[in-house]
Amino acid sequence: MKNGKFGIGIIGCGIIAPSHVKAISALKNDAELIAVSDVSEDKAKKLAEDFKCKLYYKDYKDLLKNKDIDIINICVPSGLHGQIVADSAKAGKNVIVEKPLEVTLKKCDLAIDACRKTKVNLSVIFQRRT
Repeated sequence: MKNGKFGIGIIGCGIIAPSHVKAISALKNDAELIAVSDVSEDKAKKLAEDFKCKLYYKDYKDLLKNKDIDIINICVPSGLHGQIVADSAKAGKNVIVEKPLEVTLKKCDLAIDACRKTKVNLSVIFQRRT
């Protein structure tokens, strides 16, 4: 936490990412977007520029090294969440992931076990359900 705000990093800069950035922006007193990442450097750069975010990365593992980031927001396609959740947890980051958590039980277990072992929080977004 820096300046009393949670630092957030977004992994995946596709269609849903701008909605997440807008939600983070609404929490301006409590949270701040620190960096974004996408395998397409052009997508990462565009999202960063559109929302005045100073840092963008092509490799999400570089984003995970940023000490100012407390929470990772995962917005990559389904089927790619599990390993990124596990890597984020190993980096000591709390995780918010777009639905579904994963597409197989084995990948779900990987993500959940990593978060349990490192004692970080894991949350899956179901915006139409509570």
